Amino acid sequence: MENMDWAMDLGGLLLSPRLWFFVLMLAASGGILLTVVWFERKAAARVQMRVGPYHVSPQLGGYLQLLADALKFLSSEPIVPRGAHKTLFTLGPAIFTTLAFGASLLLPLTPSLKLIKDNSLLQYGLLFSIVILLLVSIAVVVIGWAANNKFAYVGAAREALLVAAYELPLLLSILAMAILYGTLDPIQIVEKQTFVVGALLNPLAFLVFIIAVAMATARFPFEIADYEGDVATGPYSDYGGVYLVLSFAGGTYYATFSYSLLASLVFLGGWAIPGYSAGPWPQDMFGHLLLAAWVLAKTGLVMFFYAFLRAAMPVLRLDHTLVLGWRGLFALGLAAVAWSAVLRLLGIP
Repeated sequence: MENMDWAMDLGGLLLSPRLWFFVLMLAASGGILLTVVWFERKAAARVQMRVGPYHVSPQLGGYLQLLADALKFLSSEPIVPRGAHKTLFTLGPAIFTTLAFGASLLLPLTPSLKLIKDNSLLQYGLLFSIVILLLVSIAVVVIGWAANNKFAYVGAAREALLVAAYELPLLLSILAMAILYGTLDPIQIVEKQTFVVGALLNPLAFLVFIIAVAMATARFPFEIADYEGDVATGPYSDYGGVYLVLSFAGGTYYATFSYSLLASLVFLGGWAIPGYSAGPWPQDMFGHLLLAAWVLAKTGLVMFFYAFLRAAMPVLRLDHTLVLGWRGLFALGLAAVAWSAVLRLLGIP
């Protein structure tokens, strides 16, 4: 009898939607990041008339180069510079990556594949996800301060200024969509985008969100805090080995993944496929996996867009970027909120 109960418990664990959610998020995020970095390197090389990564897995066009680079850094001796704040220097990159990836775990992949089991709490999960993503930039500032390096200080100061420029517009874009949908529950938000996605209903909010996320994740043309031509990778200047993998590589790209997943749910329709809905879990496991793949495909598409910017855009000056944030994006954010209010009054959503 005890063996039967143990087998039932094991079977229930293997079919748990939360377990599948974790497995899918870990596997998919890693695969998407590997592909996006490979594409980013190849696209930049093509524009600059170079070959790009090739020596590792040449048959795959250098696709596994990132894994080789990560292995090289992980096998290197981690060095803490003299004069650095040892605690923050060593823990900062891990906190950075944890916050960047942890924000995505509060968002659902399908109505059943989610970490937050209670649907009434999902709207708070979305809010906390946004709050955690905004804390990521604070972690970058802490990393730069802990290094005790003049280039790191300058990069941290630039990051702090950029936060002040994009934070309000980013929140306004989310507020506009919350007004439009009348809820912050991601499941209800996706259900209201079955035929017309949020990016089409309020293109101003989508534009503000895309630009603000590029500023938040140091994507071109806003790679200002860690631009090698000015500040020698800024906050990450003294980092090497596993610290560099977790901060400059892992944290930045995982933050982009979390923001892209948020964009796919709020602006791009999430898992909604017109005329199709999955059955209950686990009876229709394939249906839920199909919907999850659809969400992750949209997430990857947004990340490919940000990766392509490296090859197509120059780096803006800091003062121009601050003017863009406080004057351009802030005004567009207010206009997006007003537009959503008008649509809401007209009953269009």
